Amino acid sequence: MLLSFQIKNYRSILDLTLPMTYAEKKAPNGYRQMELLPFLEKNEVRTIPCLAIYGANASGKSTIIKAFASLVGIIRNKYNPKATLPNKLHPNNDITSFMLEFMGGDRKFQYLLEVDRKEIVAEKLIENGEIIFSINNRTTMFTKLSTEVYPSKKLDTIFSVECLDQERLFRTPFITVVGKNYAGLNESMADAFGFMSNNLEVRSDNAFPFTLGLDKLANTDDEKELQRAFKEIVTILRKLDIDITRMEYKRDEVKDANIAIPSERYELRFTKNSITSTEINSYHKDVLGNEVQFNFRDESAGTQRIACLLGVVLAVLRSGTVLVVDELGNSLHPFLLAEIVRMFKDKRYNTSNAQLIFTAHNTDIMEQDMMRVSEIGFVNRTMKKGTTFSRVSEFKGIRNVTNFRKQYLEGIFSGIPYPYI
Repeated sequence: MLLSFQIKNYRSILDLTLPMTYAEKKAPNGYRQMELLPFLEKNEVRTIPCLAIYGANASGKSTIIKAFASLVGIIRNKYNPKATLPNKLHPNNDITSFMLEFMGGDRKFQYLLEVDRKEIVAEKLIENGEIIFSINNRTTMFTKLSTEVYPSKKLDTIFSVECLDQERLFRTPFITVVGKNYAGLNESMADAFGFMSNNLEVRSDNAFPFTLGLDKLANTDDEKELQRAFKEIVTILRKLDIDITRMEYKRDEVKDANIAIPSERYELRFTKNSITSTEINSYHKDVLGNEVQFNFRDESAGTQRIACLLGVVLAVLRSGTVLVVDELGNSLHPFLLAEIVRMFKDKRYNTSNAQLIFTAHNTDIMEQDMMRVSEIGFVNRTMKKGTTFSRVSEFKGIRNVTNFRKQYLEGIFSGIPYPYI
């Protein structure tokens, strides 16, 4: 479970913390019998299942999502200075910092990563208040990691050889090297790396190919599992009042790269040696009750969007992953957006402590009697403070029975534009 994410000096952000903790003083009466989850709980730590982020255009909503993507990209691969831009309006600071706090297994972790315009300058992992390792300007501390087989001197060698590139710049995080190449070295390192590399699904580009969700939900290339996952997606799709009677897909692997495959009809996945093409067809009934075939690409943008999104959502709910999405409501009717969010709040679907963080402009979800004071936040931006974030729970006198939408549009929470023409 994600507890918080702190970002410093990244694009429009100077210093912002995104909290995922349950901010109400006590649990609601009878919460164990409630259909919708007021919070997630593990080892007496309570977090929220959803966080909706609102704000005016250019306030920094997407920047928060990009920060998630930047950190995950560094953890999974290595640091690319071109992908992380410090705040240009405050040019005196070159250091960009990310701090992630989360539950990995039964332990609470804090992971710090700081970068400048060339390389990583600091990296630290803390478990339950104790430092597991730290690296600060090439000065290393591996006290909690060192063993007879891997003493500190050998860990220093691993850092020097595998974390530094050919130009001797610190570009690959130490936790990434250990997580990928020395998974058995330390259980805490393995759990922390596993969470950050596998349990954060970030979609900053807002693209959801159907095959992405299908593959994630099946979690295998086995055809029976793929068909089962496909059927599960279509079943939920039809429950959302989409007038598709059924769907089918066919997947082929093409060895000859010179064969032209029309991308307007097929979803394509390229590898070094082949191209995998997936054709998806949907079926509707005409006025006479006869079944008519459509290529999935001929469906409306909203139908394609919700169908492609469902596979990812179902996979995330099953695995207990954190899904971070920019503009979740794009091309979706407000009722469909509400249903996607509701799946993370519903005990029937969210059985593994999955979490959803999303930006949106559609405010109808505030009136769904579903989101609580901890689960709606607003971003604002000023020259002096950059992008800031606050939740409804931080405003005095606001309770869960309050009409959040009305007060937001009245400007009580700020985070709205004030246009004039």
